[in-house]
Amino acid sequence: MPTSDHHAAAELARLCAEKGVRYAVISPGSRSAPLVIAFNSRKEIECLQVIDERSAAFFALGMAQQLHAPVVLICTSGSAVLNYGPAIAEAFYQRIPLLVITADRPEEWVDQGEGQAIRQQGVLALHMKRSVQLPRILTDELARWNCGRLINEAFDHTLIPVPGPVHVNVPFAEPLYGTVDEIAQPARVIAQIMTESFVLPEHARWLIKQIAAKKKILILAGQGVWSDGMRKQLQQLAALPQISIHTEATSNLDDDAFITGIDRVIEGVNDENSETLKPEVLITFGGAIVSKRIKTLLRQWSPELHWHIDNGQRHFDTYQSLTHDIAVSPEVFFAQVSDTVRSIMEHLKMPVDYTPECYAAQWNALDEATTKVHYRILATAPFCDLTVFHALMERIPNGSDVHLANSTPTRYAQLFERTHNHRYFSNRGTSGIDGCTSTAVGAAFATKHPTTLITGDVAFCYDSNAFWNANLSPSLRVIVIDNGGGNIFRYIEGPDRDPALLHWFDSPHQRKIEALVKSYDLPYYAATDHASLMTGLDALYAEHTRPGVLHVITDAELSPKVLRDYFLRLRGTEELKK
Repeated sequence: MPTSDHHAAAELARLCAEKGVRYAVISPGSRSAPLVIAFNSRKEIECLQVIDERSAAFFALGMAQQLHAPVVLICTSGSAVLNYGPAIAEAFYQRIPLLVITADRPEEWVDQGEGQAIRQQGVLALHMKRSVQLPRILTDELARWNCGRLINEAFDHTLIPVPGPVHVNVPFAEPLYGTVDEIAQPARVIAQIMTESFVLPEHARWLIKQIAAKKKILILAGQGVWSDGMRKQLQQLAALPQISIHTEATSNLDDDAFITGIDRVIEGVNDENSETLKPEVLITFGGAIVSKRIKTLLRQWSPELHWHIDNGQRHFDTYQSLTHDIAVSPEVFFAQVSDTVRSIMEHLKMPVDYTPECYAAQWNALDEATTKVHYRILATAPFCDLTVFHALMERIPNGSDVHLANSTPTRYAQLFERTHNHRYFSNRGTSGIDGCTSTAVGAAFATKHPTTLITGDVAFCYDSNAFWNANLSPSLRVIVIDNGGGNIFRYIEGPDRDPALLHWFDSPHQRKIEALVKSYDLPYYAATDHASLMTGLDALYAEHTRPGVLHVITDAELSPKVLRDYFLRLRGTEELKK
């Protein structure tokens, strides 16, 4: 099949195919015609059209998140490039591989009043692992060699040493639509191989010393999707009385031995037990932590030692106590640490002294107490956001991928155990609402898992262009919790106290969600109480040929009031003793 007569475009498509790229997400535009022609000529690459560039970028992000492989993004010149910005920042902080290829005008026409000509070189560089400008004119073998080298280098940076977005900007002069027969000369693929090894005798000895000295060690897991091997290694460490392991829903690590509802448990920390629960050693790994409560508490506690484990040298001094930044993947670190700790303890015949007074037992007792209060509250609470989330956590089908939009859904999810083998995802790199739906749409397209998005009414309306997409998966289900817009601001301190200020945060959208859903020809269901919620969930998870949407309407004033009361009751020491 003929390819573009622009060498840079043809070489880009050919090398991407050689390196295993399966998908390219393309938004229409004339200047990108050479790229469209070149990528469409590669039978190995499936080209998907998404018209809205902002939505397209989040769609590609959701795909790459599930595929664990680079997805190509292609757009025309001008403001189209800038629309990629929010998703690129999210990919940067979540370490999701994207190869962003943007068409450009020739440099001579920048700042000369030419249409769709902006300063594109490096325009997204602050949130790119690397930005590359390909040459426009390739008249000799040296220039062609350099072009191939730059493409190889750019692609490899999407994965090594850690995944992330890379930008390739390509200027094209007219004519744009010319084609040539496929170049017979094979592409020169430069393979980059990186191995990871980690020898930790000194770290292992240090950890054994802390355990032998009965130091209080808290391990905190951030956002990520981890292997079963990782879970098993942490289980071994959790069996030690000096170690307490804390995770969130988006950590995707759950076990009876772990503290999995951080926001719920933290409310039970008070003046009487704070010193007992305060860690002497903090070990962290993974991406962003949702819980503001644990961040605030750890900053107050200021552990003596804080190790952060990250192979990309991401210095997360979130708790203002970082002492060691260990450049190795968490999976390698914990595999070697847990094995070393177990063998040394066996060799030294160190007893596992697990008593009600030990560090892990203290945390577990608090977890048990707050969990009892949690379920007592749920048993009598009225229909509101909190009880809706409780029902969703129980009714979303087993083995589902659950995408949590910012900001209310991802916070409520932290109050519940990770049930039914769900995997949780959320755009917590930048924590914006701007592309949550598009990300879920892309993820559902790329994965075979049933996918559910839990979103708020404002986030849903903001990113409704996600459904302006011919690649919608029938496995996607969307649950919109409509609490009157921006309800989180009715709960957090500040806006909730000033009605005049609240007006600017509350953001009632004045949109009819039913009409919006039906405009995209999607099945629509509504719920206004517990009974209709159950009926709606049954209908939502019936077989569909299009993504279904369940619109859950809750009281705007009641939901934040219940949530405030919820935390006040968790905080009550007398109730915790019951």
